[in-house]
Amino acid sequence: MFNVLFYFVDSGQIKSKTFSVNENCTIKDFIFKKDLSSILPNFNAKTCKIGVFGKIKVPGYIIKKNDRLELYEPTTIDPKVRRKNIAINR
Repeated sequence: MFNVLFYFVDSGQIKSKTFSVNENCTIKDFIFKKDLSSILPNFNAKTCKIGVFGKIKVPGYIIKKNDRLELYEPTTIDPKVRRKNIAINR
């Protein structure tokens, strides 16, 4: 058993939480065993993706010691449109 850091966005702020996982634990196992909905009420395993160090991984990826798990939520606005809106409102 070892610890991994899980990063996610909550109320617009990046937060992290440490979880203990067993050897040979996959991302799919992690999602279902750790009850992520308790810390993220709007968590939906079907629409969100999880990555390691900035790279999206498949659900069967085996979590390794010192991995940094990151939650990626679907984008709500095109980044180009967002930057344009920010520039207009300055």
